[in-house]
Amino acid sequence: MGSSMNMRAHNGRVPLRTNDPDSPIRLVDFPSKEVFSEVFGNRVSTAHLERAYFIMQGRLGGSTLRELATITGISTERIRQIEAKFLRALAKHYARTERP
Repeated sequence: MGSSMNMRAHNGRVPLRTNDPDSPIRLVDFPSKEVFSEVFGNRVSTAHLERAYFIMQGRLGGSTLRELATITGISTERIRQIEAKFLRALAKHYARTERP
């Protein structure tokens, strides 16, 4: 399984990898802009945050890397990198916030 996952195949939920061998994938709801900002908050500018949120909404809605690259004016590889970074950061966020 590559770092880009088909989120549309999961009924609007985001598949996150876990370290649990019994349950390697966990499905979570797409985060609100507030949670998205909390996950990326201090690491990126507001403009980059908005672009990343747009890209992830597009991927969740079934847009291809190429479609999003055409709309945003960045490469398909950069779209893939943004998606992978989001999935990693979101997985870390949920792991931190849901510890006992």
